[in-house]
Amino acid sequence: MMPIGLMSPWISRLIIVMFIFAAYSASPSLAFWLVTGAAIAAVATYLFHGRYLPRFIMDVLDRLTNRTALEDSYRAKSKQLITIDADDLARRVKARVIGQDEAVEAIAIQLRRRIAARRRDKPLAVFCLAGPPGVGKTHLAKVLAQELYGNRSHLHFFDMSQFGQPHAAASLFGQARGYVGSTSYGALTAALRDSPEAVVLLDEFEKAHPDVHKRFLTAWNDGFVTEVSDGARVPTNDAIFILTTNAASRRIGEIAENSRGKPDEIARLSKAALADAQFAPEVLSRIDEVFAFRPLKGLDIARVVALEIETLARQFGLEIADGGIDPKILLDAVEALSQQMHGGVRDITREIEREVTDSLIEARANGATRIRLLSDGASTKAIALDARNEPAAVPAKSELTA
Repeated sequence: MMPIGLMSPWISRLIIVMFIFAAYSASPSLAFWLVTGAAIAAVATYLFHGRYLPRFIMDVLDRLTNRTALEDSYRAKSKQLITIDADDLARRVKARVIGQDEAVEAIAIQLRRRIAARRRDKPLAVFCLAGPPGVGKTHLAKVLAQELYGNRSHLHFFDMSQFGQPHAAASLFGQARGYVGSTSYGALTAALRDSPEAVVLLDEFEKAHPDVHKRFLTAWNDGFVTEVSDGARVPTNDAIFILTTNAASRRIGEIAENSRGKPDEIARLSKAALADAQFAPEVLSRIDEVFAFRPLKGLDIARVVALEIETLARQFGLEIADGGIDPKILLDAVEALSQQMHGGVRDITREIEREVTDSLIEARANGATRIRLLSDGASTKAIALDARNEPAAVPAKSELTA
């Protein structure tokens, strides 16, 4: 017979009730004390978990802090990836990263393999996201950190354009004794020491000095990085390194857009393009995979525009009603942005801020909480919705299209 702990909860409860009835038949007083004891235990458990006990017998964490928030944060900080569902991860990331489905799927598959085959002497993965600027490479790395670890506190972000000189490596890896700053850890080593299970995002990697590039070789090849100030070895074998680069962006964008080959073939061609763009061979040899991002076009631009409009509206305390963005606004934006900005997300965001912010300010000033955006061909109107969903026109001053 299976132990009660292995049975379903309802079967266990049924057995307990039957036991009490049997005890009552044999000895009513015994059944009474069993029920009384169970009631007392239930009340005590409720008081303990509900933090209703007197302060002098409460857990110190219940008395002096928010224990629930602390426990949740500790679990998230201590979380170590064991295995992941590649299909589920790809689905969640694709819902937040527009227009790069092939790259997202390939990254999810490779992450599943790398995490399952954990290597003691190497990071979980060293990936390079390559392609045109403003297509979601940096955004994807940030989304991965949140989806894998539950929040962005497990993201270590470094703008590599700040490390264009050889001596700049000291701010990442620490300063030798006797120099200014030698008493404190470098930014990278300190981040990995405090949170080793993380995504390390090296943004615009090609802009850092080649000597800075080479300082990462030990981190990627041997599973640790040395803090220069005291010689301590900081492990990197629980980290995921993600490099982003705009080097050879036109060529890599064409590879991603036109190639009908397998992901391995696209990665090989992209790596060759980076080699031609003067990426050091020793650096490329330690990158596990290169993922090519394609330029944003057509309805992908429309999706980005719609999401950016929604984000802007929420910054003003406004919500876009379901179906609340006039399709003409998105179609005009696709045409204008495709011609002028080549699909760059940063350019799209700046253009949207110029085009719709005045309209949103006007709507908020008129007491709106939910709005629709309509286009009359020359300008955009924000329509405020009241509680009965009856629209009241709010004049807008911004023009959507150039």
